[in-house]
This record gives sequence, C-alpha cells and structure tokens, in this order.
Amino acid sequence: MSAPRTPGPGAPSPQATPELADELTRIAWRVDRWIDPGPASVVAGAGVAAVLAALFMPWSVRGAGWEVLAGRAVMGPLPWLFTVVAVVAVAVSVVALLTRFWPLVWTAATVTGIGSLAGLWAVWSRQTAVTGTDDIGPGLVVTVLGVLVLFGTWARTVVACGPRIPQRPYA
Repeated sequence: MSAPRTPGPGAPSPQATPELADELTRIAWRVDRWIDPGPASVVAGAGVAAVLAALFMPWSVRGAGWEVLAGRAVMGPLPWLFTVVAVVAVAVSVVALLTRFWPLVWTAATVTGIGSLAGLWAVWSRQTAVTGTDDIGPGLVVTVLGVLVLFGTWARTVVACGPRIPQRPYA
C-alpha cells in the first residue's frame, strides 16, 4: 500500500479555494462575452464587401450610393436614410467581426435589421415615385441584398449563441 498523499509546498490550501472560485468566476464572466462566428464570419465579410462595392455603383441615373450619402444626388429621404444606416451597419459589422464581442454582435444584428427594413422602404419609395424619377439602379438592389445577408448572418449568430446573461463577479 502506498502512503497517504500530503500536500507539497505549492499545493493549494483550503483557505485559497474562495479566492480561486472568485477568480474563476471573473474569468468565466470575461470569456462569456466573446463569440466564435465560425464560417458565418466569411459570409458577413462578403456582405460587408458587397455593401461597400455597391456604394460606388449607380443607385439611379442621379448618382451612386456615396453621392446619395453626401447629398450630391437627391433621391428622397428614404434612400438617404438607408445609405446612412447601411454605412453604420457596415462599420458595426466590421468591428463585431474584428472583436467578436457579444454586445457588438447584438448591435450589428439590430442595426442590420433596421437597415433591411430601411432598404426595402428605399426600394419601395423609388418604385412609387413620380414618373420620370422612379428609376432603381443595380447599386441600390445590391446594397439591400448585402444588408439582408448581414442581417441574416448576425441574427443567426445571435440565436445560435443563446442568451448571454452572465452573473457579474463581486469584485
């Protein structure tokens, strides 16, 4: 039979277990705020690239998306609003992809959801405009599709990761 094991000089003592539990709680709280999008990050990157490319494509005979954003091409309030929301959606999506921070993923899902609705309204407003001003260029359609892809990607990531309500550590 072997002798009973005695703790060595580096072994944790019973007094260290509450501190260790607190440290593990703090580490778990920090880790729980990060996500791993996996292959969805490639889809989100493609959506970002599509939206950025579409901002340089013609949205109508009046101009490209960046001209609508800058106010050089007047297409009405809804296409301008959609352009602003699309640019914010791209910025938040890029930051969410780079940091993988859970609140930014939620923000990206929310902004792209708003952008999807604004994009559909922008297309509708162009289709119901006064005759002669009711043109829709490929850039507007590609931008709407890109924002819809971003929304689908971020919404699926949020749902797949489940609710994140970590218990905040005491210290």
